[in-house]
Amino acid sequence: MEKFDNKKTVYLIDTYNLIFRAFFSFAQKPLITSYKMNVSAIYGFMNMLLKILNDYEPTYIACVQDTGEKTFREEIYEHYKANRPECPPDLIPQFDIISSFIDSLSIKRLYKPGLEADDVIGTAARIANEKGYFVKIISSDRDLFQLISDKTRVICLKKGISEIIEYDREALKADLGVLPEQIVPYKALVGDPSDNIPGVRGIGPKAAEELLSKYKTLDAIYENLPAIGGRRQQLLEAGRESAYLSLDLARIRLDGDLEIDIDRLANFNPAVDKLHDLCVQYEQKKMFDRYNLHFEKRSEFFYGDTR
Repeated sequence: MEKFDNKKTVYLIDTYNLIFRAFFSFAQKPLITSYKMNVSAIYGFMNMLLKILNDYEPTYIACVQDTGEKTFREEIYEHYKANRPECPPDLIPQFDIISSFIDSLSIKRLYKPGLEADDVIGTAARIANEKGYFVKIISSDRDLFQLISDKTRVICLKKGISEIIEYDREALKADLGVLPEQIVPYKALVGDPSDNIPGVRGIGPKAAEELLSKYKTLDAIYENLPAIGGRRQQLLEAGRESAYLSLDLARIRLDGDLEIDIDRLANFNPAVDKLHDLCVQYEQKKMFDRYNLHFEKRSEFFYGDTR
């Protein structure tokens, strides 16, 4: 296996995943400005981002976002994510503000109407891999495990960003007992309540694990229904359409209509005045000081110590 080279690694941040984690980590004691605005997500996300920048020193980095527009998944299944709770009103204004913070750092934001962030991440990872780059995805979304390969890893956030697990194929198998290529067929069988993916009624985790351990793919399972027999055969036959719909819903797209100039992801030209103004406006003075230290460190990383 080719060894990861950090200077040839593209870091893809699942932006909204981190924003939601940041916001809810302060649910019991939200951060409120003197003018009564909740800035928990702003503070939490910017702290997470700074830790990523300091700990990993990425040369290439992008923040991937959803657009909130309808995607093909809602078109093929109207109940997709229908059970998701409404976004907290205090969080909604913080999304655009965080985007402004990201822009002030000269970090590229990637998004595409009609695609979920996962699909943008998947497509960006494929493009980067094909151009000879490694990829590390930063998220707590386990759906992204399906993207793990010899050149792509997932840095999974366990608690804020203080506890992480970096998954390659071997670590995923050792920790969760599955391989990346089994994530999607597993969800096709069991479903996923968080996204309202139906799966096959009556097929639970144990049955799915046994079936995939023996037959590996959803197609192979359905090709061997007579050998499976019994109650499982009946359930699978009754749920065939739902299984293949679920497979389509769960599979991250790697062929999104997305153009990425990898060199642009290495742009380091922060708008320090803009960042300062944002930090003043949202009462994040200490945050600005911490980012200033990072700018000094990153300048030395790229250009050497010029003092």
